[in-house]
Amino acid sequence: MTGPQLLIVSIIVALVTAFIITMIVINRHAKKMFSINSRLVENHNTLLDQNKQHEDDEKELRSQISELEEELKLQTGDKVTQLREQTRQYRENIELTTDISDEDLIIWLDQKMEETRLYTDPELTLKTLANSLGLTQRRLSALFKNNPKYASFGDYLNEKRVLLACRLLHEKPNYTIEAVGKEAGFGSRRTFQMEMKRRLGITPLQYRQKVESAPDAVSLRKSQ
Repeated sequence: MTGPQLLIVSIIVALVTAFIITMIVINRHAKKMFSINSRLVENHNTLLDQNKQHEDDEKELRSQISELEEELKLQTGDKVTQLREQTRQYRENIELTTDISDEDLIIWLDQKMEETRLYTDPELTLKTLANSLGLTQRRLSALFKNNPKYASFGDYLNEKRVLLACRLLHEKPNYTIEAVGKEAGFGSRRTFQMEMKRRLGITPLQYRQKVESAPDAVSLRKSQ
């Protein structure tokens, strides 16, 4: 092969190599851009879903307000005062809970639960709690579904009940174990015993005996 022929072959090889490298770079860039676009689309869809949920929650709360206002027109006396207060609470909670984060909402809920002690009602359900606090059932349900600390709404309630029971066992030595469990909101002694054992590793009676001798010796376990 002559010199000019070798030169031509070298040029062709260099061009082919450059073309292949260019295509590889373009392909990698295209994959990267596709990945970025996919994430952007996913984030956009997530935001749309969140906005839709907020809109639905607000619509449900406003519907509840309308129902209360209609009922208010048909009532008199103390019932009117009660309905007006509930309507006012619902209006406040529309602004308070529509855009609030789950972390802030659980703090707000803890405060409300301590103020009202609604958890001491053994018949309390997610729906009745939502209605009592002026929240939507969907918002409250999502709160516990997304919270890693609690396995369920019932788990949250039982933790509150165990904490109250611990205070009662310490502060009310004249109370029987059954009376403590009932006042804390447990529907049966068996459930009370089981929750104390699961969360503290001891029975209510053992807890009372321990806090009498060493008040700081027992601490609540992390919910499982």
